[in-house]
Amino acid sequence: MEKGTDYYEVLGVGRSASEEEIRKAYYLKARLVHPDKNPNDPQAAERFQALGEAYQVLCDPAQRRAYDGYGKSSVSKERMLDPISVFTLLFGSEAFEDYIGLLAVASMASGELSSEHDHPEELQERLKALQRDREENLARFLIDFLNQYASGDKEGFSNRAEAEARRLSTTGLARKQCKKGGAKG
Repeated sequence: MEKGTDYYEVLGVGRSASEEEIRKAYYLKARLVHPDKNPNDPQAAERFQALGEAYQVLCDPAQRRAYDGYGKSSVSKERMLDPISVFTLLFGSEAFEDYIGLLAVASMASGELSSEHDHPEELQERLKALQRDREENLARFLIDFLNQYASGDKEGFSNRAEAEARRLSTTGLARKQCKKGGAKG
């Protein structure tokens, strides 16, 4: 992150932004600058790193107070997580969306679920409906995906599944998970 860059500017929010506004701004910007979305841009990882750092500081009340009072030199880098991990923990990976759906926190961050005037009961009902829709969409996807095998085209299915595995293995999250699991590469 550039020394003169302000965390609020990086996220595009004002100093009085709420945690929800910060989360929403992070979600929208992170989807644009994510390295998986910009494979030919050498600065994408750097911008994503800066965005993740700004988000982590401004969403932690103690870190935010320190930053607001004393600047970047007061921010603890020891507790910072890798930006790919932060994004994935919060919102999942778009590459895996067919298999896991859009996580509720991503829906909330995108503004799809909440408004300032919602009652908790209304939000809970919308979350339940979203989860039900998510489960139905995932079931339809899996039925479609497995239909080729069930129809007797085992070789075609195998080729398709291998191609899908290769596609998914190219995401930042998959590389990290494979290394944690002991896979080489």
